Amino acid sequence: MKIEKLVIYGFGKHQDREIILDPELSIIYGTNEAGKTTIQQFIIQTLFGYPSKNQNLRRYEPKNGGKYGGQLHIVDPDFGRVIIERVKGKSAGDVTLYFEDGSRGSETELKMILRDYDRASFESVFSFSIHELQGLENMNEEELSRTLLASGTTGMDAIARMESRLEKEMAVVFKKSGRNPEINLRVDELKSLDNDLKEYRRRIELYEPYVARVREIESRLDEMGDEEAELDGALKAAERWLQARPLLEKRQALEVEASTLPASAFPPDGRRRMDRLSDRLSEATAKIGSLEQQYNRMADQPETPKRIEELEGLLAKESGWHRLSSELSNKQQEIGKIADEQGRLLSLVGMDLEQALRADVSLNNEERLLFFVEQADQEEEEQRYHSRKVAEEKTKLEEASKELKFFLSGEPSEKERKEAEEWLAAAPKLAEAKAAGQLQGSSNPKNLMYILMGLGVLGFLIGIFQENYPLAVISILAAIAGAWMAFKGKKTETLPAEYQQVLAAYGGRETELNALIDKLAQYDRKLDSLLDNLEATKRQIATLAQAPQGQGAKEAYREFLQELGINPETGRKTVVELFGALREIQALQTASERLSRDIAKHTAEAEEWLAEASAACNRVLAQDGLYEAIRAEFSARKDHNASVAKSLAQKRELQAALAQAQSLALQIEQEQGALLQDAGALNLEQFYGLCDGWERLQEIGKQQAFLAAQLASLGDVGEMNGDSTADGGIESLEDKLGALKKERHALLAEKADKLQAAKTLLSDGEYEEKLQQFEEKKEELAELAMRWSIDKAITAAIRRTMDELKDKKLPAVIGAAQAYFSKLTGNAYSNLEMNPDGFFEAVREDGMRFHIAELSQATKEQAYISLRLSLAVSMRESHAFPVIMDDPFVHFDRRRLQHMINLITELQLNHQFIYFTCHETMKESWPKASIIDVADIGRSVHS
Repeated sequence: MKIEKLVIYGFGKHQDREIILDPELSIIYGTNEAGKTTIQQFIIQTLFGYPSKNQNLRRYEPKNGGKYGGQLHIVDPDFGRVIIERVKGKSAGDVTLYFEDGSRGSETELKMILRDYDRASFESVFSFSIHELQGLENMNEEELSRTLLASGTTGMDAIARMESRLEKEMAVVFKKSGRNPEINLRVDELKSLDNDLKEYRRRIELYEPYVARVREIESRLDEMGDEEAELDGALKAAERWLQARPLLEKRQALEVEASTLPASAFPPDGRRRMDRLSDRLSEATAKIGSLEQQYNRMADQPETPKRIEELEGLLAKESGWHRLSSELSNKQQEIGKIADEQGRLLSLVGMDLEQALRADVSLNNEERLLFFVEQADQEEEEQRYHSRKVAEEKTKLEEASKELKFFLSGEPSEKERKEAEEWLAAAPKLAEAKAAGQLQGSSNPKNLMYILMGLGVLGFLIGIFQENYPLAVISILAAIAGAWMAFKGKKTETLPAEYQQVLAAYGGRETELNALIDKLAQYDRKLDSLLDNLEATKRQIATLAQAPQGQGAKEAYREFLQELGINPETGRKTVVELFGALREIQALQTASERLSRDIAKHTAEAEEWLAEASAACNRVLAQDGLYEAIRAEFSARKDHNASVAKSLAQKRELQAALAQAQSLALQIEQEQGALLQDAGALNLEQFYGLCDGWERLQEIGKQQAFLAAQLASLGDVGEMNGDSTADGGIESLEDKLGALKKERHALLAEKADKLQAAKTLLSDGEYEEKLQQFEEKKEELAELAMRWSIDKAITAAIRRTMDELKDKKLPAVIGAAQAYFSKLTGNAYSNLEMNPDGFFEAVREDGMRFHIAELSQATKEQAYISLRLSLAVSMRESHAFPVIMDDPFVHFDRRRLQHMINLITELQLNHQFIYFTCHETMKESWPKASIIDVADIGRSVHS
């Protein structure tokens, strides 16, 4: 059995969840409190039922309400795919099974799927966790061996727990060297009471004969007890024979009856198949009769449709009718609105309709009006502009006069102008003097000449380009000096006096004097500019004052208004509006005339439409509600035609259904014939007779198996020589028991008399009290001995069972476990064996043997896991359940974990493993497993 999917309706903290499991290995990961244990318990409780409320187990009912329970989707080699659904109901929940063929089942079928396994047996073999492995550390050698034995044999853990409990109870009842066990205490008390009674007997000699007789009676009563037990055993054996006798007789009768029945096999599920075919044939026959009656009843229904084409054409044009009616109504309303609007506009312009219609409101006149208005506006605007321009020019003149006055206040002095004029005259001489001085100290006068000439030309060009005239003058003087030097062509020893005077007066002041030249030039240019502006403003004012001011545009505008019949004093904006109103009046008159023509045309079209509709409906129709009448007539004719078409279609359907039913009846008859042939019957009566015989033969087989089970439960009944011998033996035994009972009553009565007589011998009553206490203690001791004997017998039986399991089943499991143990330990240990004393031993590769208690904790866990997995593998054919593990390997080191992963990978080809873990590293350790994160489980939809 493998689990394919979990569907959780509501279980613990999970609600509406769906989990798909891998058929080989699924790793269910989640942090603490994520709900991993809840999913594990969901699987177990869905299979084996919810625990009752008085059990010390959680039921995991949803805290927030909702539906409680869910589904397990499994695949079983015998039952196929099955859905196991368990929901809240009775204590263990209501379970429903859904099989592939559509059938359903309940607890009975679930027990068959689980092979009568209960929860304890399942958890002892197919479910284990780290807590079980950790518990191995605190066990002694005997406990370890028992635990490993239980892990290697099915049900041994429950038997071992019972044995341990019974041994504890026996130790409480009796222990050979103990003081506190109950039997030991009762023996000590009886010894004390017996000593007291002996003392009383020594004092009362008359008491001895009665006591002796009482002892004889007790001895006889003990003998009678043995005889009664022997007779009771013989009587029970006879009674078992009497119980078995009718069973043996019935078995013989069944064998005789079975020999008379046919042994040939009957078609599987033959009766049900024949019953279904008979029912289907009856249904088909009844259906044929019903269809023929329906077809005959429809023979009188009409089959001729009525014409609807003309009505359809009219309905197709319904929008045109509504549009025509709407247009007629709209035009009538529109012509009324036009008359109202004309009246309003006539009152606005102050004319009657005839005067307004005579006015020329053509585009030409509109252009003329706009032209006159524009000319008049332009004329006024020019007058305003002229006045504003004159004012602006006067303001500019005033500002220019102020600026000139302010500028003249900063005029250069006469000294500065004179000095500048002198510098302009001396500058060339200074350049010549400097050039002459340089020629005197230069070893290469030709180069200097050329440099002066080049610089002079370059400076002249820059001065002209930048309008720096002093620079241009100086540059041209330098060029002249260079040329003069070239012309002279020779050195002089000393400079002329004229040059020396110039150098003394102006040498080193070139920058200062050039700046003065620039300042004077800029002042003169600015002054000229201000004077020019002032003169230009005066000329502009004179020009504006002499410009003519015309009034011709206004006069032309007034004359045009008189032509139109509009008051010339009317404002220009109002005139434009009145002109537009006159044009609108004339346009409304044109529209009114056009609407009158359209109304006449639409009225004629409506009358033609009405005549066509009356002819199509074969009756006179009114204009109001015309199309309601047309639709009513169309609907009536359409219903009539639909009824005719439906009738024809029903007839065709009835004919097809009748043919299909007749074909089905023929097919069913053929199937019945094939089934009769398979059963070897000629007719239905013979078929059911053979079916009854075959079913009776199957029932006899079941009864024989049941009788065999009952006879087996009675045990060995032996053989009696005839029924009369058995009856006679029982009567003889009962007579003997009756005689012993009478003798017992007589002895008990005599014993009572003797005790009463002995009682009277003791006046103080102490002897009687002691004797009674002695008897009570004896009875208590007998009961305790019986309890101890029963527990002893049970423990002996348990030991025999465990020995038998060790000898029969355990060797096969240990054989496979040895191979697993060797793989898990990396071949460090070759065998896992049980010694003659019943203790497990691990055999190392070098042959050294170790008791299981001597191994490390991890190696103990490996031995335990090997036996559990070996047992699960050995049960694959009979109980192929998935193996559920709750983090049992988390404390293994990397090497041990890898060995474990390799073993699980090998086994998962034939077994399904479901591993629950809260450690991230475990997810990475199983690369090929299906990883399911509890936090990412998706929701499902269920009804």
